[in-house]
Amino acid sequence: MLERAAAILEEKKGEDLVLVDLSDTTIPTSYFLIATGENEKHVRALAEELMERMPLSPEHEEGLPEGRWVLLDYGDFVVHIFEREARIFYDLDGLWSDKIVKRHWSPRSQAV
Repeated sequence: MLERAAAILEEKKGEDLVLVDLSDTTIPTSYFLIATGENEKHVRALAEELMERMPLSPEHEEGLPEGRWVLLDYGDFVVHIFEREARIFYDLDGLWSDKIVKRHWSPRSQAV
């Protein structure tokens, strides 16, 4: 499912995909998939495409109306889609830098 989510984001021109492995932390999910959209409209389009094409619905979602940071919780993994400035500001990549397993991940070239 994680690879499928990454492929959908990549097809819709999501940028800077990063996979963070949280399986050995107390965070109640195994992975974060982080992506960037060009602007708020693009962030919303990425999230809507993901929700439409994934075979399961997110257990929880936040931020879709605003489009600066959309969170889609699929249980085993959480997708974070940021507008570029919001991604820099919240810096999840920096916060979890020791847990990043794939940076600029392309599911077409690598499997998890």
